[in-house]
Amino acid sequence: MNTQLLFSDYFEIDASVLDQYGALNICIESDLPLFIDPFLLFASDKAEYRALHDKIVGHLINLKQLAVINPQADLHLFQFPEVKQNWLGLSKWGNNGKGLGPKFARNLVTAFHGFYANFGNEDITSSSHIEKLTLVGAGIGRDFISDFTTNLMLEHLLEYTQKFARLYLQKSKLKKFSVRCSFDSNLMVWKPKTFELPHFFKGGNDGDFIILTPIDILTKDDAFICHGDFTSKFRQITNALDNSALRDAINLYFQKRLPANPKKEDIERAIDATVQKYPEILDYYIHHQEENRDRATTLSAEKVKKLRTELLLTLVDFCKHVVEHSNFYKVPPNSYQSALQRAQYLKQVIEDNDGYRIFYKDHKPIASEDTIQRIFRLTWFASPLDVNSEVNNGRGPADYKISYGDRDSTIVEFKLGSSSSLKKNLLNQTEIYKKASRSISDIKVILCYTKSEIAKVTRILKSINQENAENVVVIDATWKESASKVNG
Repeated sequence: MNTQLLFSDYFEIDASVLDQYGALNICIESDLPLFIDPFLLFASDKAEYRALHDKIVGHLINLKQLAVINPQADLHLFQFPEVKQNWLGLSKWGNNGKGLGPKFARNLVTAFHGFYANFGNEDITSSSHIEKLTLVGAGIGRDFISDFTTNLMLEHLLEYTQKFARLYLQKSKLKKFSVRCSFDSNLMVWKPKTFELPHFFKGGNDGDFIILTPIDILTKDDAFICHGDFTSKFRQITNALDNSALRDAINLYFQKRLPANPKKEDIERAIDATVQKYPEILDYYIHHQEENRDRATTLSAEKVKKLRTELLLTLVDFCKHVVEHSNFYKVPPNSYQSALQRAQYLKQVIEDNDGYRIFYKDHKPIASEDTIQRIFRLTWFASPLDVNSEVNNGRGPADYKISYGDRDSTIVEFKLGSSSSLKKNLLNQTEIYKKASRSISDIKVILCYTKSEIAKVTRILKSINQENAENVVVIDATWKESASKVNG
């Protein structure tokens, strides 16, 4: 069975071809939690990347000028759809996101008339940076960086993908698509261009194109210039100011806004207030990041490598292992029995067929619950059932909702045995989800990395009278010595 989870699987090429080209081997069942960091374009040695950074910043400066000249400007010019075809984002299943809509457009126009009125006119930094708009206030979140950057460099990404496709993919797997990607600054409209791109039609519909992204401009979590990093370096930046009068004034203003024994939120409020009074602090922070630009490439490369190792490679190995050692993908479509049998198959593969090894790196467990949830979710890719992850029906998100028709659904919660809130979750969480979703069944899967975690889970289950419950599947993922070592 060909799992076809990755681009290389679907298009029948060796993964090393993508590595040599410099492109990410994306997952075509779910977004990967990565995004383009525009600072990596700015910090690059490649002239084409630096030109793209200038183009992105220049477009935002033009939007600012338009907003200043005409506060009632067409908001459509300030909206940017998510480019879902790159399969990057936060969706744990599929590739649909929200993009930057009317609310973002209004916030951007307001920001240009207020706190960020000087955007594009900085004299402390060597360049303007769009990430500046996410550092404080304004209602412009980090999604802005990803969606805005991808839209503005979409033409480049399409050309990059087309070149790869024509070089390495079978002609039968290509198709011409007209894509809106080129902005006409005279007419103030986005125009389409035609590209020959990888044609993805899994699922029986007419299909869509796929966009490849260079690995060297991707990062995970936060951009190199971001609010969290700024607040953590706030004192470092202010204390390093050459202007002693400004330095003393900023530090005094900040200290006066701190209560005795300040908590994290008190410090952040004090920082925000200080920035409102002395907005140049943002530019000094960005200048500091510019001076340390070499670290951006190193840090992002480490993050991407970690994700590829712990998620992508683990996922592929695990799915192959499940195929070889169980009937996981042959279970008939009944949501509860299907989910329960698959949980039991996973337990069998992990405990009895060395599947546990896939969840370790250098004998250390991959402890991220998000990573484990993504891996378990994607093992369902060949199932006829509808599997929704992070379903939110008003009571908070459940890990999975498995459905076969409107009246046959099962909630599946996946937890780590190390979780400090495990007992509370086992008692309350699934019942709330079931009530909100009108589901009639639930299954709890608990992965344990140590014997002490297994003992803890056993005690908890006994205390809540679920010790032998059919719908609670405890998986022993402890590291086992090989039989030869044990017998020797």
